[in-house]
Amino acid sequence: MVSRPIPILITDPAATAPASKPTWPIWRGAFRPLFLLAGVQAIVGVVWWLSSMIHGLWAPQLGTTALWHGHEMIFAFGGAALGGFLLTAIANWTGRPPLQGRAIILLTLCWLAGRVAMIFAANINVAVLLIAELSYFAVLIIFAARELILGNNRRNLKLLAIIGTLAFIDALFVLAATDVIALDADLFPRAGIFVFMVLIALIGGRIIPGFTRNWLIRAGKLPGIAEPVSFNRFDALCMGALIASAILAFTPWHRGAAIVLMVTGVLHYARLARWRGIHTVREPLVIMLHAAYFWLPTSLMLIGFALLRPDLYGINDALHAGGAGAMACMIMAVGGRAALGHTGRALVAGTLYTAGFSLIWLATALRLIAPVAGSHYLTILAAATLCWVGGWLLFVLRYAPILIGAPLKKG
Repeated sequence: MVSRPIPILITDPAATAPASKPTWPIWRGAFRPLFLLAGVQAIVGVVWWLSSMIHGLWAPQLGTTALWHGHEMIFAFGGAALGGFLLTAIANWTGRPPLQGRAIILLTLCWLAGRVAMIFAANINVAVLLIAELSYFAVLIIFAARELILGNNRRNLKLLAIIGTLAFIDALFVLAATDVIALDADLFPRAGIFVFMVLIALIGGRIIPGFTRNWLIRAGKLPGIAEPVSFNRFDALCMGALIASAILAFTPWHRGAAIVLMVTGVLHYARLARWRGIHTVREPLVIMLHAAYFWLPTSLMLIGFALLRPDLYGINDALHAGGAGAMACMIMAVGGRAALGHTGRALVAGTLYTAGFSLIWLATALRLIAPVAGSHYLTILAAATLCWVGGWLLFVLRYAPILIGAPLKKG
């Protein structure tokens, strides 16, 4: 879908781009407020839900509290990170100054309006709920389309179709959860995770081998080892298989879908191996990308297995490999790296960030083990939750001062 690698800048574009009016540092790029809000939402969406489940505290309901939790962990948490990445990347693709100031304030307010509306979803008109929730995606698509067109980068407009699909699924989710349409609301969090997995496979397939190659060159490991393989026909095959398996997963043909999902998982394991991540264990910022992508084929394998043997493993459990694993780990891996580079800081992970990512990765592993742990289910689930919350707390502690503060380098 994209004909050239998708790089992430390692300097702050807002520091070098001309600005007509001064603005607070946090509004000098979409990644600043949106990455920070994504980190906060990752904590709120879990802690509030579990407080309701365990202690009986009041929590929002979108039909049920569990559906609110699922919605916020995909469309709110994931949506914020997606917007922060996309608008920042578009400035690099087009060479245009990044959006800042009022545009970023508007986009952030739209995201916050959706969160407030979802808190009171059980008590407000469905039309108002939809407008508040979808305003963020609508504004994001409009801003992104404008920048791509003005920057003569129309080929990447295709990415906006994926975001439009995500917004459409979000709308159907809200309508199903509020009983406006007679569809199973549980289907739509699954569909949302598959959309994010397609985005991860597409964008990750461009940036991971590129960042890996750059580090291997700096480390003096090339040409001594095989070079990471750039996007080619095999990658296109992997993408096609992923889209096909995502569609089949929602058909009644469970056995066939399961086989396609698991074959696709094997293809993506092979794709990951071609990027030579095993040689980057000394560089956290690079190995994090590989470790995050690992959960994508793992999710496909587990979903396939769950379709074959639902008596042994639940599909909702399997989907956590895609949501808590591939999606969350990739958001942290890309978001942390981008925040450092775009604010003029050295690309050094540091202890807090590395520990935070490790805890999120461990939380995913524990969450996937819990369903087969028998009597230890609740203990392992509690450990997974503690790791998750701890990991995102470390991310917020590490990056809040960076995302709110001024860049270190001035143009």
